[in-house]
Amino acid sequence: MSLFDNLSGYWFRIQDSLFPWMEEKIGELTNKQLQLVTALEIIRIEAFIQNCVGFPGRPLEDRIAIARAFVAKMVYNLPTTRALLDRLECDIKLRRICGWGKKSQVPSESTFSRAFAEFAEGELPQKVHAALIKETYGDQLVGHISRDSTKIEAREKPVKKAEPVKEE
Repeated sequence: MSLFDNLSGYWFRIQDSLFPWMEEKIGELTNKQLQLVTALEIIRIEAFIQNCVGFPGRPLEDRIAIARAFVAKMVYNLPTTRALLDRLECDIKLRRICGWGKKSQVPSESTFSRAFAEFAEGELPQKVHAALIKETYGDQLVGHISRDSTKIEAREKPVKKAEPVKEE
């Protein structure tokens, strides 16, 4: 299946069923929110995060919601985690898209930092990217090469320097 067919199928499913359902549940979505929902639906980051239920100690905050929030940080082009947390505090729709119903459910900045370290150590972004490429292209060979044909002014030999005239 080609990339175009794959993306067209995703887009049809998202546009036809997911957007109306979400708008019914949380209200009309902005363009950025639609962009975020589309990205989350395509990458399906939930499939790459382990459920940590049953381990000893204090239960971890919901890593899936935190991962979705990090995707939102990229889509919204937010420079810091603090900016993301501020946005989550005031934007109820964004909070619900990420997976939290109430302000009090959003974890602290330090929890986000620990989760980010876990995602980096577990190579979560690389795994998601590799899975998208494998799903899209499978075993196909990408059949194109990009070459830069910009003309560069250069000489084969350096310019000879004029010898200084010696006066006697």
